[in-house]
Amino acid sequence: MVKANVQAIDQLDAEQLGSGMVITDRQLSIVAVSEPTPRWLGFAKNELVGRPVGVLFSAEWSAALLDGIAEAVKKDGCWQGEARHVAKSGKAYMSWMNVYRLSGSEGEWLVWHFVEQTAMPPADRPTPSELLEVIYDSAPFAVVPVAADGTVQDWGLSAERLFGRRKEEAVGRPIWSLFRCGSQTWLPFPPQEQRCGEGMVQRRDGTSANVAYTVIPVLQGDGYIVLVEDETKQKQKEAERRRQVELAKKIQHNLLTPLIQNEAVTMDAVYIPSDDLSGDIYACYQIDLYRYGVIVIDVMGHGISSALVSMLLRSLLRGLIVRVIDPVSVASELEKHVQTLFPDEANNIRHLFSMIYLVIDTKERKIEYTNAGHPAGLLVLDDGSVHELDKGGLAIGSPFSLPFEKGVIHYDKRARLLLYTDGILEEIDPSILQSIEKIRLCTQMCRHLPDKRFLERLISQGPPLVSPSDDICLLSITVHG
Repeated sequence: MVKANVQAIDQLDAEQLGSGMVITDRQLSIVAVSEPTPRWLGFAKNELVGRPVGVLFSAEWSAALLDGIAEAVKKDGCWQGEARHVAKSGKAYMSWMNVYRLSGSEGEWLVWHFVEQTAMPPADRPTPSELLEVIYDSAPFAVVPVAADGTVQDWGLSAERLFGRRKEEAVGRPIWSLFRCGSQTWLPFPPQEQRCGEGMVQRRDGTSANVAYTVIPVLQGDGYIVLVEDETKQKQKEAERRRQVELAKKIQHNLLTPLIQNEAVTMDAVYIPSDDLSGDIYACYQIDLYRYGVIVIDVMGHGISSALVSMLLRSLLRGLIVRVIDPVSVASELEKHVQTLFPDEANNIRHLFSMIYLVIDTKERKIEYTNAGHPAGLLVLDDGSVHELDKGGLAIGSPFSLPFEKGVIHYDKRARLLLYTDGILEEIDPSILQSIEKIRLCTQMCRHLPDKRFLERLISQGPPLVSPSDDICLLSITVHG
């Protein structure tokens, strides 16, 4: 929430018994309150901040009426009129109210200034210029009027605090010279256009601040209003968040099991999160001398929540696969684990995930698998015949309880397996059916290529995977005859 500095507001109101000023956001929630306001209406400050501005008015001032005032301010820049208030004690007051708009790169604010009619005659009410002066000094960002050539025309207290320079040091200087590396100016430009950007302010004491600025042309004049907001704390929080996400990303990548590489089985993978963290995961284990367990999981959604669920599942996989082995039994055990881990939300779609799990038996030359709501894996035999691994059941965590089915496919010589999550489908072709067909054809035609080269050829079927809309996981397995 924006916290406005209201010292200047308080100074103006201190001389006006029964006056008050508040600042609201676009949802008309109060974000700042001048000191006299709660005293006048009998509220404590903490009873007002965060509440709808309608709490300051009598019952007939409906939300629709207040929305109408906000629309008028949006259209005309200000609103003036009489208002009726009810104090906490129940006493009613009439006031003369002025509402102004402030715009910044983070949004818009409304300034509501009211003076009780019995406390001040109309002739003594503050003029618009006086109110603007208060806004210059108390807004949660610097408001800097500049001439057409970009030189500073006025310099309020909020600008002094942000830039760390006094008025006499700033007025008459080009506004961009007050920014670090600020030799380039964007002025002038078409009068109907606003320009926003980010930069760095170099204060006189040597410290710096990250800022966002908005340049607003004055429609009835030759100058501009430059709004400058301090984003230093926000940038610091973003940097810390990025550091934490990068750490989590490394942890997640380290949780992916090493790919099996021996004379009987070779593997390669492509793993691309759509965000920094992925809801997809794969794991492969050598169960005994001849058998290998391979699983690919796709937690619904993507981002942090999906990544946490996938990492939680990852911690279960080795013990489950090596101990249980059988595909149907492994799927059933995972279903039970989901119900145990999320007992109050067992049917919540957020914890739904698809998976395909298979056991490769190089001695018996067979592949047993089950598919739980996952894109069908592909098995291409040495003669070019393609088999879809589509037998199984519904996704794990589905509210419908149906038994899983096991598929069994025998092979004779060399065979190529492709397991993938559905994120790749949207990247290869806008048509899902066309994507599936292209994947099938590429897997068939490139079955003799090494796993790595095959995956490179597969992802080249579509545009470069720079920022995929969903997590992508591809696993190529070659079973050597």
